[in-house]
Amino acid sequence: MYEINILQGNCLLIFLENNNDYIVASSKMHSFSIDESTRIYSFSNCSLVRYIDNTKDEQIEYLLYLYNQKDNKNYFIQLAHGKILINNLLENELYAELVNNEYSFHSTGFIYNKNNIDYLGVSANDGSDNGLIEIWDLYNKNLFKVFKGVGSNITCVMRWNYKYFLICDWKNKCLKIFDLENEKVISNIKEKNCIICVKKVYHPIYGESLLTSDEKNKIKLWII
Repeated sequence: MYEINILQGNCLLIFLENNNDYIVASSKMHSFSIDESTRIYSFSNCSLVRYIDNTKDEQIEYLLYLYNQKDNKNYFIQLAHGKILINNLLENELYAELVNNEYSFHSTGFIYNKNNIDYLGVSANDGSDNGLIEIWDLYNKNLFKVFKGVGSNITCVMRWNYKYFLICDWKNKCLKIFDLENEKVISNIKEKNCIICVKKVYHPIYGESLLTSDEKNKIKLWII
């Protein structure tokens, strides 16, 4: 048995070819110690591969894997307070640091491809808990579009398919369906409690389904 200790952090498993598999582990706490920087471990024996130098003072909220088809390299995305960091997985390279000065708190995100361009969609909340979705062009490394007024205190966003993504609206206690083509919320599913997170799963009986968790520690299975 192997064990990795992280401080209130996030983990990301990345499985590559030829059994070159990795664990990316980050800390959610502000740190002045390199031990609490984002680290990369070998999945086979949990040995430390390297520290990510530019993260020891960051509060990382979420991790995503990115395979860049333009340069055929593997990256991981770190959603932090005030910025988004994109690091090369296998090389000591910072691919991009994305900053939208108007908003600062990035909590979750997803990647989708349109017209052969990879985009990153992230949830963001300003100081008044007004929720919005930022769309970043990952090839040109710039802010492509911002969808405002889509929620209040967004706790989670998730890509459902090529056309829709889901938004967990904490304050309004609902799950929202956002249409990417028409660029608007098309449905609000009201709940008794605040929804924290949503995930897509494949159920052996019901097929493609959704799992949600709420503030009362209840998990619900939604049949599509």
